[in-house]
Amino acid sequence: MAQASLFAGYAYALVATASGAWGAWRWLGAPLILVGGAVALLAVCAHGRKLTPLPEPNRALGLLQTGVYASIRHPMYTGLLLTAFGLAILSQKAWGVAGALGLTLFFNLKAREEERRLLRCYPEYAAYQTRTGRFLPRWRQ
Repeated sequence: MAQASLFAGYAYALVATASGAWGAWRWLGAPLILVGGAVALLAVCAHGRKLTPLPEPNRALGLLQTGVYASIRHPMYTGLLLTAFGLAILSQKAWGVAGALGLTLFFNLKAREEERRLLRCYPEYAAYQTRTGRFLPRWRQ
C-alpha cells in the first residue's frame, strides 16, 4: 500500500506540477532512464520464471548471485530509482525529484527488511553482503 501510494504521488508530481528551466542539465535524465531500464531488465531476466513480488524468500529457489546480482543485491530497486530520477530530471520537475527521493528512502527501508529475511533463509547471505553493494556495485581497490 505504501509503495503504491508513493508511486502515485511520484506520478502526480511528474504530470501535474510545473516544470522548471534546467537548461542542458535536463538531458542528464536520458542516460539515467536508459541505464535504469537496462539494470531492471537484467534483474528481471536473471530471475526468469522464479520472479515473485513477495518479500519472503523461497528457500527452494536458492540465492541468486550471478549476472547483475553478482554486483548489486537489489538491482530491480536500482533500476526503478535510476529511472524515477531520470524521468524527473528530463521533465524538469523538482517535485518529481522529491518523489524519487521519497522512493529512495522507501526502497532502502524495504531492502533492509528483505535482507533480514534473506539472512534467516540463506546462511551464505552475510558473505554475499560483504561482496556486493545494496543499490550500487561495491567498488574494490
